Amino acid sequence: MPNLSAVAMTDAVQTHLGEIESHLGALDAALASGDADRIEQQSQILQLGLAQGLAAFRQAATSGAALPADLHQRLVLARTRCLQQQQSVQLASASLGRTLGVLFPSQDGAQGATYGVPGQGAGARAMSAYR
Repeated sequence: MPNLSAVAMTDAVQTHLGEIESHLGALDAALASGDADRIEQQSQILQLGLAQGLAAFRQAATSGAALPADLHQRLVLARTRCLQQQQSVQLASASLGRTLGVLFPSQDGAQGATYGVPGQGAGARAMSAYR
């Protein structure tokens, strides 16, 4: 008969992992919508869920409870999804920077918004006029 605390730990990890997977799906939908407020909200919810999940994962690891292979695979997939979302946001940010660099070229010949010092180029000055 399995140790009840090990079963409880596995159940807790499984519950947190399910919540993280749900939050990742919600963030995927927010990213696809392009709604900045929704993206920000879902990012914060995911970050909170990841912090809570990490606490449960650490507690399970320190208790010596071994995770079933299917649960471990789900953890790996969730990590991959997080990394993919992070990469897609970074690519979108770089693309936006390049676009701003084309729309508002530097007058002093310095690098554009993507590689220059943020907030000091002509594009940044032009964008601050709209704030």
